[in-house]
Amino acid sequence: MAGKITYLDGLRGVAAVNVMIMHFFVALAPAMVYGSEMPSHFGQLDLLFSNTPFGLIGAGNFSVCIFFTLSGYVLTQKYFKTKDNGVIISSAVRRYLRLFVPVFAAVMFSYLLASAGLYRSYLETMAVSAGSNYRGYWDFTPGIVDAVKEAVWDSFFVGGKTPYNPVLWTMNIEFFGSMLVFAMALLFGSLRNRWTFYLASTVLFLNSYYLAFIIGMAFADTSSSKMPVFKTDNNILLSIILVSGLFLGSYPLSPVTTGSLYAFLNTGFFKTPEAAYHIIGAGMIMYVLLNSRGLQAVFSSPLPLFLGKISYSLYLVHFLVISSFTCALFLAMYPVLSYGAAFLISCFLSVFLIVPLSYLFYKYVDMAGMELSRAFYNRLVNSHASAGAGHMKQGHLSSVIFTIYNKIFK
Repeated sequence: MAGKITYLDGLRGVAAVNVMIMHFFVALAPAMVYGSEMPSHFGQLDLLFSNTPFGLIGAGNFSVCIFFTLSGYVLTQKYFKTKDNGVIISSAVRRYLRLFVPVFAAVMFSYLLASAGLYRSYLETMAVSAGSNYRGYWDFTPGIVDAVKEAVWDSFFVGGKTPYNPVLWTMNIEFFGSMLVFAMALLFGSLRNRWTFYLASTVLFLNSYYLAFIIGMAFADTSSSKMPVFKTDNNILLSIILVSGLFLGSYPLSPVTTGSLYAFLNTGFFKTPEAAYHIIGAGMIMYVLLNSRGLQAVFSSPLPLFLGKISYSLYLVHFLVISSFTCALFLAMYPVLSYGAAFLISCFLSVFLIVPLSYLFYKYVDMAGMELSRAFYNRLVNSHASAGAGHMKQGHLSSVIFTIYNKIFK
């Protein structure tokens, strides 16, 4: 993009913090996320967080869906403003390196922590907080070859379990979701009947996280058009959509019982209702933010903007700190303090390590990844440009292809 949309960065930052809060719960108060499936340490408070809209605090999966929706929007917004195919080609070529460099650094950091035995604190904490290592994290023998393979290949092209950093399960979806909206923008973005293809892809990916990318791309299309279809300044309507989106975003990960606030949503229409409702809720929040100047001002304020700047770094490193430092601190305090006090103090103090570490990671790793991806693309373009008349310059071949395509379908 020519310039970042600040309030979207702010939303991303708040969402990253919410993922961090969820992982504090996963490690030390699992019943707050998974309800009665896990041992309770805080009584009714556990049920309040796991089965009511209070669960928005620590709604990590909902926050991930916000990430995906933001990606769909941000990655295609400049294209819909300019209709320049080169914008998409540039972003697509740079995407892997942009995501990979910080992932590689985080996995190597995790490998060092695992090799030093610092994740033993997490395993010991699980015996106290959950009765067992119910997520199966950190129960492996570290090896450098496996770590490199996870960073380079598995996180992006295989998906599933990522032992050296469990949060990397999203990288496979993020990468292929990015490629999906790039391809859709190139193929259909300039067609008059492109919304037919958007609708078809929505049906195709209805039970997939890729739906969030399509929603984000559709918003980018409408917000960049001369006559946006979905624009409104009706504050009552926006408030209703906001509350509804937050309610859907709080849909629990724990089993929904017949007496639950969310029971009426269990229609059987979605294969994974928690993912579907979180995606729809994320889309509704995004819609309100794109239309509400008040919310835009809130998310453009200094704290959300700072969190947005370090959000990718914070996402990558926070669980490594929680699994080592936070759990070690909790184990040290639990014998002498109440469970609640040990939980609160260990989480609070950990934030003062996670945030500075995330900033350093952003400054020295994440920014390096951005620069490397740009340098790689520029070098690639320059090498093609200097190859002589026998080679087409970047963008020429694609423009020919899409001119023919548009003649056929328009």
